[in-house]
Amino acid sequence: MNSWADLWSALTGIGTLALAIATFCVIRQGQQQRKDVERQHRDRLKPICCLTPYNNVDPWAGRGELIKSIDPSPEAPSFGRIVINCMLQNIGTGPALKLKLRFRFLDMNGWMTEPWELSALGAGAFYGSPTDPLVIPIRLHEKFNITDFQSITGKPWEIWLDYEDVFGKKFQTAHYKMLFNPDPATFEWTTPPPGQEPKAIMRPIPWLSYIEDGERA
Repeated sequence: MNSWADLWSALTGIGTLALAIATFCVIRQGQQQRKDVERQHRDRLKPICCLTPYNNVDPWAGRGELIKSIDPSPEAPSFGRIVINCMLQNIGTGPALKLKLRFRFLDMNGWMTEPWELSALGAGAFYGSPTDPLVIPIRLHEKFNITDFQSITGKPWEIWLDYEDVFGKKFQTAHYKMLFNPDPATFEWTTPPPGQEPKAIMRPIPWLSYIEDGERA
């Protein structure tokens, strides 16, 4: 009698364990499905902001001509202005919120200007045109004086856009004046004929890179 009771208890325990495992698997599957749905929903509302030259062509050696400086006026002596000869477009599928623009200068150890806030940019919307260009104020101070400002077009600059989607996820788009990466670690090397030394080839830098939550996309 006891043997039947023990067997029944054992079978009941196995059944309970199997049910618990099955329930756990169903819950995990449901959680994964919800995550997939949420990710798909976020992707359908993802902003992608970029600066596009008016003729839609990367000017390559003429990237430095995409900006020009305007000296401070007597009415606002602490602010210079930078004209960006590009459209600021949101080519993504969702609005870009908390949109900010900054300049980064490689000859100043990567120092960045204060972020300048722009209005939210809806999907497919843009700022700036040849007749109404995008103009960004730059505050002058002890770390970035009038001399620095007046030489801005000759500096190795970068333009950074920071923004968020409606879920608070952060994005960045960086735009580069430099044409080639001078870091030797990135060089490619030719395979020379016998008796000759290999030659280093610097990699070209694209006009922009898109970074999503700190990871280059």
